[in-house]
Amino acid sequence: MKHHTIQMSMNNIAEKLIKELTKIGIECYIWHKATTGSVYIRFADSRMGSVRIGNHDGRSKLKYKYNLRSDISPTHPKWVKDENIWRFYLPLDRWKDLIPVLALKKEQVKDWPEAKYRYTIPKFKQ
Repeated sequence: MKHHTIQMSMNNIAEKLIKELTKIGIECYIWHKATTGSVYIRFADSRMGSVRIGNHDGRSKLKYKYNLRSDISPTHPKWVKDENIWRFYLPLDRWKDLIPVLALKKEQVKDWPEAKYRYTIPKFKQ
């Protein structure tokens, strides 16, 4: 698959994921599209974490909670403990399986203390 086609696929999945999450009351948006092809999704509630959609390992210093990847096996474990942080990995074609995981996270964080910081959706992304 050509780079452009993979990029279109990741963008397309990001848009579909946002649409489905919005339907169930989870506010989110595409924060960034990297030149490497990765797409990053943030949530209005920063306690939710963030999603990285990509086709390669990300930067080791950046620890995205949820990862949709085109370069991992369908049998890849879903939850992986990385330096005491649990991270979720799914093959890109199973992106719909992330929706109930994020719905559960929304329920879990609702009783947590307010986040120390809040993402604001930039006007140009609204």
